[in-house]
Amino acid sequence: MIDVLTSLAGPAVRLFPVYLLTTILIACAVYLTVRPREPFLRWLLPWSTWSHASTMVDIKLFALNRLLSLVGVFNSVFLTSATALFVLTLLSGRPGEGQSVNPIFASFCILLAHDFGIYWIHRIHHETRILWPFHSVHHSAEVMTPITVYRKHPIYDVLSSAARGLFSGVIQGVVLAMFVGPMTLSTLLGINVFYVLFNLLGANLRHTHIWLSYGRVLEHIVISPAQHQIHHSRAVAHHNKNYGEVLALWDWMFGTLYVPDGREDLDFGLADADGRPLPQPHGTFGQALMQPVRQALRAAGARARKVEGTTAR
Repeated sequence: MIDVLTSLAGPAVRLFPVYLLTTILIACAVYLTVRPREPFLRWLLPWSTWSHASTMVDIKLFALNRLLSLVGVFNSVFLTSATALFVLTLLSGRPGEGQSVNPIFASFCILLAHDFGIYWIHRIHHETRILWPFHSVHHSAEVMTPITVYRKHPIYDVLSSAARGLFSGVIQGVVLAMFVGPMTLSTLLGINVFYVLFNLLGANLRHTHIWLSYGRVLEHIVISPAQHQIHHSRAVAHHNKNYGEVLALWDWMFGTLYVPDGREDLDFGLADADGRPLPQPHGTFGQALMQPVRQALRAAGARARKVEGTTAR
């Protein structure tokens, strides 16, 4: 029973009660700063958002993916750590001892490596026609709540978990071999202090209507909730921007960073590269599950025909 509760709302889950509490406290500070005319609870939890059909799909996908997580379908954390340990041992030539590791420095190295991997996996899903239909389920949310972070197609979770686990694990192993030294699997699994801080300091606001910007200087280093909301925006200026999860450094380095000058009015949902809104393809739970499969198969078929045509010439 404890394992079930931990999987649904433990420290590794964005909806962990402690993270939600700090989110409310930060939202309260924002409320006192902007001083909207409506009462705090109505501003924090607008009925129009929580009763929206898009939110109902979020909740159903969250329940399905948590159920699949319970039976071990997704386990990118373990795969990342196991891969990192394998690469680390391979490069160092000896098994990890885990004795003289500075946990803060090791955590920072893991953050850099893992976040770099997440940036590229995220970007590839946006820019690959066969993969995009599965990730588009997340971006088809027309309103956002903290549950929207779990609005993911199961196939996307399987693919991204495996890719993130392997890609990030290899990078982590190389980085740790260069800068940290031998470690054990249990040590790798236990080092997550920066992600705990990330969740404590307002990560849940990333998928809400509440605008929280860190300012132009800091937003070149760390992705703010406002910047992630911009990532979900239909506006043409925001198209395929701000892929980063924790760090904005990768977006800055690879030309996908968007830093707002001030608060912007955002419209969430799918749009084409010219900013034209697209019809909602995932209006129901069934559509959210089946439509991406059909789209991906069509894209794969078109790709196969193109390759066949090129080969026949």
